[in-house]
This record gives sequence, structure tokens and C-alpha cells, in this order.
Amino acid sequence: MTSNQDLGLRVQFHPDNPHVLVVTIDRPPVNALSLDLLRRLRDLFGGLTESYPKAHCVVLTGAGKAFSAGADLKELSERSTETQMARSVVSRGCFDAIRRCTVPVIAAVNGSAVGAGLVVASCCDIVIASESASFSLPEVLVGVMGGTRHLARLVPDKMVRYLALTGRRVDAHTLARFGAVHEITTPEGLMPAALALASDIAKNSPSTLALMKDSINLTEDMPVTEGYRVEQLFTTLASSMPDSKEAALAFLEKRKPVWSGSR
Repeated sequence: MTSNQDLGLRVQFHPDNPHVLVVTIDRPPVNALSLDLLRRLRDLFGGLTESYPKAHCVVLTGAGKAFSAGADLKELSERSTETQMARSVVSRGCFDAIRRCTVPVIAAVNGSAVGAGLVVASCCDIVIASESASFSLPEVLVGVMGGTRHLARLVPDKMVRYLALTGRRVDAHTLARFGAVHEITTPEGLMPAALALASDIAKNSPSTLALMKDSINLTEDMPVTEGYRVEQLFTTLASSMPDSKEAALAFLEKRKPVWSGSR
């Protein structure tokens, strides 16, 4: 299944795995995030389990040589207080929908991830990058703010400040030192690596994956004691679900589990 390309987005299941959904930002020349494209991403990830119920994992990437060059500068140059407020609501909704999507999302960063493009990557669960990937937060260079709070989920405070105050680019190896990038590949090896990882994730129970991601999101900013208590409550909830019983039984019987398919 493929979405309307006029909206700068391609959505299709991987031909070798019906549970891996590939979402490609495709808005030449650099996949800039227009307001319409942000809306499309928000609606896609916000309603993904309803629109694509067979998806157990998503790979999000960019077409061509860029992951995303960030906000559409033409739109920004024409902004008013009213249009900027409207854009802020949509962009927040987009980033939150990716982060809270019940299906795990892997960012396959093939080139530059700039500004809002870097934020999109930071909202994904796992980041894999090509050797040609670069990351930057150049808002200060074009007179706007934003991105630092999301970036703080990837790198420590001093690196956030360095990127935000200079607008400079760093490569994937720099972010990998902080654990922000899981794997660095050759350009041609990026999608095979991302799809292999997605296939491994997609083998797991969709209901357990959804609970695990929800638990991680809820406890991310909690103190350890409170966060662990929430995890324990999620464990209690998971243990009462059919897939939990099936996982234990399949392990004991040394066979592949058969999931219920529900979340």
C-alpha cells in the first residue's frame, strides 16, 4: 500500500516481511518538512495501528541524499504569529505521534538530519545511520528556536548546547559516542541493516511491544523508584494477556510462539 506521493510521503510494507512497514519522506530536493507533510506524518503515526494493523515495526527514512533538511524555509520566511502558532501545534503533534506510536519506530538516517529532521529522528525508538549521515540544529542561524528538548533525549546537556549555540553539523560517529546512534553502516548497507533489525523486533508480540514502549515513555522522566513501580504494574498487566502466556509456553516447548495479533 502506498500513500499519495504529492504529500511527500511513501508508505509500504517491506516485500519480504508483511509486518515491517517502511515510511519514506520523499519531498525533493531535501525532504523539507512543510506544514502539510508534518500533518501527514502526525496522522500516519497517530493512527498507524488502525490503518496498518499488521505492522509490528516501522522503518522511517528519507529518499535521496537527505533524511530531512528540517522545516521548509520558504514557509518559515513567510510566517506570522498566527501561522507560527498553527505550525507549532502541528509539529508538536507530529513529534509526539512518532514517539508515542504503539509500534516501535526505527530511524534509518541516510543523510542530513537538520533541525526538525533531527527532532523526528530523536522521537524514534532506535537510530541507525549511514556513514554519510550528519546531524545539526541550526535554528539559531535562521532566527528561530526549538529542538533542544528533544535532542536532550539523545545526547548530554553540553552537546545539546554545542549544537544549538553553534548550528554546526556533527557526524554519526559523534552521536554514537553518546549511544544516540545504535549502528553506523555504509550508505548501501543502511536499509538492509534497518530492515533486519525491524524484522527481529517484528517477531515479538505486538501487544507486548506496545506495552513495553508505553512503559518506557511513561517512565523516561520519572525517578527510579516511581518508574520501576510503574514497570511492575505494566508487568502485572502484561502477565494477564494471552500473548504473555503463549510466550512462556512456547519457550518451554521450544517452538515459535503464535501471537494473538491484537494490541
